Amino acid sequence: MSIHVHKTGLNKTLGQQSDAIVTASLVGDFQPSQGIGTASYWDNQVSSGKNLRRFNSITHNNSTPHNFQFDGTDDYLGAASEDYGGDPFTINITNAFTICQWVKYNDANHYVFYVSIDGSNYISLNLNAGTADKATISTYTSSGNGDSAFSSFTFADDTWYYVSLVHDGSGNYSLFVNGSYIGTADLEAATGGAGDLVIGKYGSAYSASGTKIGHVHVYTAALTNSQLRQNFLASHVINNTRVYGATYAA
Repeated sequence: MSIHVHKTGLNKTLGQQSDAIVTASLVGDFQPSQGIGTASYWDNQVSSGKNLRRFNSITHNNSTPHNFQFDGTDDYLGAASEDYGGDPFTINITNAFTICQWVKYNDANHYVFYVSIDGSNYISLNLNAGTADKATISTYTSSGNGDSAFSSFTFADDTWYYVSLVHDGSGNYSLFVNGSYIGTADLEAATGGAGDLVIGKYGSAYSASGTKIGHVHVYTAALTNSQLRQNFLASHVINNTRVYGATYAA
């Protein structure tokens, strides 16, 4: 007796690419293969969504996978303005939110996300900054500041990762990598509302030369483990080293 396995079913079983990304509460969908028609800003693919300004002529690579590459000197993505993509892209960090980014780790400092409310309250997610090959969440509020390094996961050099930061709205910040839960930090929650999303800059420091980022997804809700896994699978091909594959080293 022979057994026939349908190709689609086999792909799903092995963890191949699933359906589209989660769209509920999606306010930022920045795709490095779309919305790159201007050197001034990165166009948000969410209808009527605000854009990210491209500061200091940050390089856009058309190679697969498409990505932005930082020079380590002054490149970053941040608040748009008139003639540079319209109004700034903001996220309310007092409430629940989720920010996700494809980033290529290269054994250097990566300032993945930074959102500040008038400079007095902020939340950031950094890689290799302070703790080698680890992710660190940092907050600063009127009540003080806090840092939490996630020692249970080590980032490998020359590897793409889908890194997600989830806030439940009550001071619990969770880290997910490639859709898998890594841990939660209980830190003082920011107050004051919305701040500008910045990628590649933390205070006066910039992501290291050669840093590459791909898709960025932003939600006004705390996504679940399964939803983040769906996003990861929707933008990753497990057996293809050319599309955010684990061994892609370009």
